[in-house]
Amino acid sequence: MTDSGRVDEFPSSARARERYRRIAASYDWRLTTGRGLHRRAVARLDPKPGEAIVDVGCGTGLSFARLEQRIGPEGRLVGIELSPEMLRRARDRVNKAGWRNVTLIEAPAEEATLPPGLDGALFVLTHDIMRSPEALRNVTAALRPGGQIVACGSKRPSRWLWPLRAYVELKARRYVTTFEDFDRPWSILAELIPNLRVDSLLFGAAYLASGRKTGSGD
Repeated sequence: MTDSGRVDEFPSSARARERYRRIAASYDWRLTTGRGLHRRAVARLDPKPGEAIVDVGCGTGLSFARLEQRIGPEGRLVGIELSPEMLRRARDRVNKAGWRNVTLIEAPAEEATLPPGLDGALFVLTHDIMRSPEALRNVTAALRPGGQIVACGSKRPSRWLWPLRAYVELKARRYVTTFEDFDRPWSILAELIPNLRVDSLLFGAAYLASGRKTGSGD
């Protein structure tokens, strides 16, 4: 099996970089259902004017326009992406729109240096990151107490929906490097955000999870 279809027990940043290097140029038009997940996730995050938001695994910046419409020029948007090819397209998007309040960070989410006191964090179609405790701890540590976190992405539907289950896995192989806990991608986040709410979407082929950071600790 070639790397394009290889999945392992744990996420691999090195293989993710190589994978997204290959598909960065065509990534935006490949997403169909994915664009609806971006829309739902930003709507659930519901950022307010002036807030500081981090888009984790921001890719080519498909959520940026919706986030900018809500936070306005007085807000701050931070995008984290480990793929230089994907981030280059995000930067082109930012420059074309003329947004001056965007900071882009090329790094794995677990290694990114984030400003403290962020108001919200967004994860869309980031299964590898959702399965990294280090990445999730790094992001949640940067949130202010009461900061909102929203995650949205693909998951395995029930076994009795086996045609849909097979389709979801086949399509996800192009983007993920692990299927570890693909039935419950939010399980690690739920340990960090005890009040996490999880909604099932698309007949169980996707999820939308949200909650707020409690207390003053990480």
